[in-house]
Amino acid sequence: MDEVVLVGFWTSPYVMRVKIALLEKGVQFIYKEEKDIFENQNKSELLLKSNPIHKKVPVLIHNGRPICESLIILEYIDEVWKQEKQLFSDDPYYRARARFWIDLFDKKIADCGRRMWASKGADQEAAKKEFVELLKLLENELEDKPYFAGDYFGLLDVALLPITCRFYAYETFCKFSVEKECPRFMEWVKRCNQRESVSKTLPDPYKVYDFVLEVKRSIFGKRIRIALAEKGVTYAFKEENIRNKSPLLLQMNPVHKKIPVLIHNGKPICESAIIVQYIDEVWSHKAPLLPSDPYQRAQARFWVYESWRKMWLSKGEEHETGKMELISNFKLLEETLGDKSFYGGDTFGYVDIGLIPFCSWFYTYEMLGNFKMEVECPKLVAWAKRCLQRETVSKSLPDEKVVYDRVVAYQQALGL
Repeated sequence: MDEVVLVGFWTSPYVMRVKIALLEKGVQFIYKEEKDIFENQNKSELLLKSNPIHKKVPVLIHNGRPICESLIILEYIDEVWKQEKQLFSDDPYYRARARFWIDLFDKKIADCGRRMWASKGADQEAAKKEFVELLKLLENELEDKPYFAGDYFGLLDVALLPITCRFYAYETFCKFSVEKECPRFMEWVKRCNQRESVSKTLPDPYKVYDFVLEVKRSIFGKRIRIALAEKGVTYAFKEENIRNKSPLLLQMNPVHKKIPVLIHNGKPICESAIIVQYIDEVWSHKAPLLPSDPYQRAQARFWVYESWRKMWLSKGEEHETGKMELISNFKLLEETLGDKSFYGGDTFGYVDIGLIPFCSWFYTYEMLGNFKMEVECPKLVAWAKRCLQRETVSKSLPDEKVVYDRVVAYQQALGL
């Protein structure tokens, strides 16, 4: 009897593709969920052994032999278990068309999804518009057929369907309705969800939305730890499991149910920028983090927010325009820094604390954008090195290579 094992992670649409295909074929398999795909040292030995090159899910292990990459796995499943219904058309032309639309998803639609939840304002609106236009193209390809291949549930249905569990997140972030924009497409979604293979595979859209929110906010906790360390405050750190939120988090932040939360003498304070200001006001005996001048304080708060929005928007964009926008934003920060040691002058302060967590992302930006921070923004890099000499910073920030691994894993988990 065949031994079939699927190694995956619950939010990955590429893993969902494989699950649906196996269920459609009636293949008995063992599913092994990765507890942490964001850091290589926390990935299972099975995953690292089965996919030593990319160290990514999904991996299908058939009789001890691993197969990687979702589309390759789908083809393998269709070829090995031929006695069941076929996912790929017998016609080379229709197989080519299916691969074309899957390639569009992998390159375009997934990127639009990332930009919809990572950006704001005009950039978010542009991403939403492009996303809807792409769905309309798929709607035209579907026509009035029950499924993309006609009367049978095939490859393109399997490959595209997992993105639909993110629709609630996209709609919530961008305030629109997929059903209103693409009614025939949503009829196809509902039709597919009636299949047991689909309903058993796709996760709850609300849980996916919560996961996306946690990914967006994971960096903010670093600010708090640096601020507390700068003030010499002793504290207990409690790590959260973003998939299984603790009663403490739910009690302390019942409105948003998000991290970070600072609990001081039993009283909770939420939102990272507000927490840093609170720390500065309560433990005022130590060097202030915010400048005393009201105008300078307002400027400090502006940079902490604006730099986050712009840098996150550009993360992961491999095209030249995204890279140039990112570098332009860095140069603007460099210009604001001038020849000062820190953004507050000679004092390591609020803006430095707000911005320094991003220096651990420099390597990631360089890898994704194929440029060198030290060449483009030497003063900003010098500032980052100066900050890293502070024990409060060096002990709080993760290794830049670990950050890069996490970003790649996040992109995969979210289907980016």
